[in-house]
Amino acid sequence: MRIVPVLALILAVATARVTKTESPKEVLAQINKDSFGNSVLSVLQLQLATGGPVGEIQILLNNIASQLNGDQKKADKVHESDTVAFEKIIADLEQEIAYHQTQIVALSNLRDSTTEALGEAESEVRVVTSDIANNEKSFADESATRQSQHDTWVRKDAEHVDQMEAIDEASKIVQHLQAGVAFAQLKSRFEKVQAKLMESKHALFKPLINALTQLASKVDNKSIIKILELLAQIRQQLVASRASLLATEERQAANWEVQSSHLQEEHKRLVERKAFLENSIVQFKVTIQESVEDLEDQTLFLEDAEDSLAIQERWAAEQESQYEAQTFEREQQLEVVERLQEVLTQKLSAASEFLQIREEVF
Repeated sequence: MRIVPVLALILAVATARVTKTESPKEVLAQINKDSFGNSVLSVLQLQLATGGPVGEIQILLNNIASQLNGDQKKADKVHESDTVAFEKIIADLEQEIAYHQTQIVALSNLRDSTTEALGEAESEVRVVTSDIANNEKSFADESATRQSQHDTWVRKDAEHVDQMEAIDEASKIVQHLQAGVAFAQLKSRFEKVQAKLMESKHALFKPLINALTQLASKVDNKSIIKILELLAQIRQQLVASRASLLATEERQAANWEVQSSHLQEEHKRLVERKAFLENSIVQFKVTIQESVEDLEDQTLFLEDAEDSLAIQERWAAEQESQYEAQTFEREQQLEVVERLQEVLTQKLSAASEFLQIREEVF
């Protein structure tokens, strides 16, 4: 008995759907529909008619069944290996997708929070710029006020010095008159002092000017003593007034030193704050630009990973479908082999029975 015809017979049977309720006649009829199957059946009929044992055919059928089972085991092993590899690839891709999704969320939050911080910094820098301008204006105004106060003090102090010098000169003249010097000798000096006192237009000097005017017309000791007392009183008042002006000047100078120091410190703080904000604005803009670029990259990476996942899933589905189809085909082939074995062993236990069925069917 040759193996090749029998293999061809099994392949022909594999293409036919059979059920366990079919009779031997129906099985053989299905096999006989194929021309090559018909030839094989003829060879089998001849083999059996000449006394060939059915056992050899059973051995071949067993070998074919073993081969089908072996092929299925190999296919199961490959399928299992492919499934493990696929699951590893899928897990890696899903992990990569999760990473990119996390990065996209983080970068989106960074972009949004930095954009908000940028807006706040730009708003604050406008406020700080206005505060700097106000600070500089306040410093200029207060500095001008302080300069005006100082100039007023310098002018009044000079006036007091001139007035005190005039009082001292008048005291000397009166003392000379008291000592017996003739008025005519002191007249020029007297008139200069009198004119200087009159120029001041100070109410304090009015009684003195009247007394000196009277003294110019009549010199007597009583009037001299009265004028000397008046001169001493006026000088004392001028000294006190000058000291008060100096105290006011010193107090204003001290206040200005504190105030100017505060304004300068505030100005320094505002300038430093503005510089910090401007630098922060630059950094915020850089961060936003970088986060936008990174966000675009991560989005592309995510799309690539999702595409790769879709491709892998399609490939796995195709492999699974092919595996299931091949498995189903082998199962059908094994079923045919089993049915043929059943026909040969249970229904066709003798060659004469087989020949009879062959004649009846064909």
